[in-house]
Amino acid sequence: MVKVALPVVDKGIDDVLVKALLEGIDIIELRIDQFEDKNLEHIIKVANKVKEKGFIALATVRSKLEGGVDIPDEERLKIFKYICDYVDMADIEYTSFAINKEVIDFYHSKGKAIIMSYHDFEKTPSDDYIQAVIDESKSLGADIVKYAFKANSFQDVARVLCLTNKNREKNLVAILMGDYGKVSRVVAPIFGSMITYTYIGQSFAPGQIEAEKLNELLEFFNIQKGWKLE
Repeated sequence: MVKVALPVVDKGIDDVLVKALLEGIDIIELRIDQFEDKNLEHIIKVANKVKEKGFIALATVRSKLEGGVDIPDEERLKIFKYICDYVDMADIEYTSFAINKEVIDFYHSKGKAIIMSYHDFEKTPSDDYIQAVIDESKSLGADIVKYAFKANSFQDVARVLCLTNKNREKNLVAILMGDYGKVSRVVAPIFGSMITYTYIGQSFAPGQIEAEKLNELLEFFNIQKGWKLE
C-alpha cells in the first residue's frame, strides 16, 4: 500500500490544491525552501490551506546539499519549530547533522512524525552504504527513512528495491531518479516503499510521473493507496 505525495510551492497554491483533490493526492509536501515568500506567517497560512482541504501536511526545508536552497541551518531550524503545530510531519535530511536530531526530538515531543531523507543526484551507492543510512537514520529516531538515488542502470533499480524489501518492516521510502528510475515510482510500493512522489504542472525531481498518469499506473498494477503510520 502507498500514499501519493505532491511537493508544492506557495505560488498558485489554491489552484494546485484543487487539482490535488481531483487527483486523490494524500500528502502535500510544502517545499518551504522553494517558497517565494518565506515569512513565517505566510508559511503558516499556506500550511493551513493544506490542512483545511484534508491533506496530510509535510514540511520540508531542503538543504542546498540535497537539492534545496542555501538557507542557514539556524534559520531552517527556526522554520521547522515555528510551523510544527500546523503540519503533520517533517522531512529532515540525514546529512543535516547540525540540526536533524533537534528537529526529530522537537517533532516527537509534539506527537508529530519525522521522515529522515537522503539524496544522491549522481549515482546509486553500494548496498552497504544504503543499509548504513537506513540503520543510522532509524537509530536517530526517524519514523520513516526516505532515500532517493540517481539510477544509472536497471541494475541500480533492482538493487535498491531488493534492499528495500529486505528492510520493509522499517518504514521506508525508496526512490530511483532519472529515466531508468521511473519504474520505481510505480513498483516500489510492492517492495515496501510507503510513499511515491508525483507532480502537477512542474516536476521537482528527475523521473517523477505526472499525477494523473501515476494514478492510472497504480490502478493498472492494482497497487492500493493508504496506510496508517503506527
